[in-house]
Amino acid sequence: MSTISAAPESDHRRGLRPAQAAAWAVLLTLLALLLVAAVTADRSGWPSLVGDEATYLMQAESVAWDFDLRYTRGDHDRFVALHGTPPEGLILQSGDRGRHISYGKPFFYALYTAPFTRLAPVHGPLVANALLLALAAVLAARALRRTMGASAPLWTAFAIFGSVAFAYVFWVHSDLFLTSLTAIALALLVDGERRGAGRWILAGALLAVVAYSRPMYGFLFLPAILAVPRDRWRRFLPLLVAGALAVVLAAAAVHQSLTGSWTSYGASRRGFYSYTGFPGVDFPAAAWHENLEEWGDHAWLRPSHLGRKKIVASLWGWNSLYYLAGRHVGLLPYFLPALLAFAGRPRGAFRYGLVAAVALGVAAFLWLRPFNFWGGGGAIANRYFLPLFAACWFLPSRPLRAWWIAAAAAVAALFLYPLWLRPSAFPLWDGEGFHYVSSVARALPYETTQSHLKPSGQEDVRHHGLWIKFLDRGVGAVRDGELLRLRDGGGVLLVGSEEPLAVLELELRDGGDAELVVEGGEVRVLPSPGRWRKYSIVLDGPRARHPMWWTWEPFYLYRLRLTLVGASGPVAARLRTAS
Repeated sequence: MSTISAAPESDHRRGLRPAQAAAWAVLLTLLALLLVAAVTADRSGWPSLVGDEATYLMQAESVAWDFDLRYTRGDHDRFVALHGTPPEGLILQSGDRGRHISYGKPFFYALYTAPFTRLAPVHGPLVANALLLALAAVLAARALRRTMGASAPLWTAFAIFGSVAFAYVFWVHSDLFLTSLTAIALALLVDGERRGAGRWILAGALLAVVAYSRPMYGFLFLPAILAVPRDRWRRFLPLLVAGALAVVLAAAAVHQSLTGSWTSYGASRRGFYSYTGFPGVDFPAAAWHENLEEWGDHAWLRPSHLGRKKIVASLWGWNSLYYLAGRHVGLLPYFLPALLAFAGRPRGAFRYGLVAAVALGVAAFLWLRPFNFWGGGGAIANRYFLPLFAACWFLPSRPLRAWWIAAAAAVAALFLYPLWLRPSAFPLWDGEGFHYVSSVARALPYETTQSHLKPSGQEDVRHHGLWIKFLDRGVGAVRDGELLRLRDGGGVLLVGSEEPLAVLELELRDGGDAELVVEGGEVRVLPSPGRWRKYSIVLDGPRARHPMWWTWEPFYLYRLRLTLVGASGPVAARLRTAS
């Protein structure tokens, strides 16, 4: 008896009914439109590649043209010729002090995209993403017919387009690749119409690719094991394990031959930019060790990089809130189908295993990367959640009514309409913030724990003993943070301190007769002879209190909106603790 519950006789056994045909039409039409968008996406206006794109692109090009995974000067020159820009953020690794250099990413995504890259260096990887996602969607919808009936294709369409998942087609990165493999593997496991040993071997191999790329996804093997029919445990479980072991051993052998480490994260490793220079281009490859001594070695599997983790209740509490409803990374605004999936009443060992795998995977990211659990630069919402999100597609054990999905899509539209209007818009920051964050999403809490978030596009600064992060373009820093500059009337900033603050002093230069309005504290005018006008701000209280990425001690954070009513132009300012 299988541990995956099945519905009574499904409609698909009697042929497609009108409702089911309409649902399939919706899914296939949306996937076709996404493929067309991938083929026609205009990347000419992108000022540079985003995040790890340079690494994945150059790695795929090395496979496509040179049939290897080694980095050489030729790889660099070809990349510049094809894309017209240096490979900023290129992650390389070496296990023999630069004599042999390879790419600091698992090679699976490069192998998949290499043929597409050879045919079309710019659009090929995007088309590869769209095709693999379409395959995953069709297989998932087909497999879910057993439990969801006619609503399966509509549910799958909502899962992809009612979340940020579809927008990852336009980013040359492995996250959507891993998401699609997860969905395909789980579809193979739950599709009762697929017989034979092959599906168990293939499912194990696909999940191994996902887990080998990021071990935190290894929890997905839990529902895979629970999907094995109880009466065929001895036959199918060894096949699942064999498929996984074959991939792990082969991948480990490849990485061992390249760098002397079984993983792409174990050897000497770092990112290279124009300001650091590139091996074999700006400095001899033999000077690899000296370059890393200057700029740092980012090998992950070293204690100095992993660091010591602590359990701090306040950090876990705030991160849990942000994970669920954060302005930029929350599940509620950007992965609403994951929450709707529970309306399908998950039942049975397999689906309980899915819930456990998702929960454990999330906990692993919160534990290992508490200050960057979403994926950092280039990520649209939370890219680390994507493969776990694919597991949520298979949670429902009963049909979802079409009006439930329609209502949830209406809620999702409040957050996703910027992406629907501009799905391929990169870079993510558009001058006023991350372009995928809607006006409704801006009402959600800002994620104070996340180090890589730059909603204004500006770096955070140290300013007269205070730590300041700018939450919009209305306020910024000049002269290395010595001065602030209020623009267009004012802006919002986050002020942090190691000690609790009661009062801040704000000084404005050449503010004229402008009136200062402060949200987050009570403002009082102080005597101020000369060009500087002084104000006292009695703070309302900290917005949050938790450790930061540079300290495990409590840090106090205050949100201030400074508005200058009647200002004729930018005004210089200084903010400091009260003397």
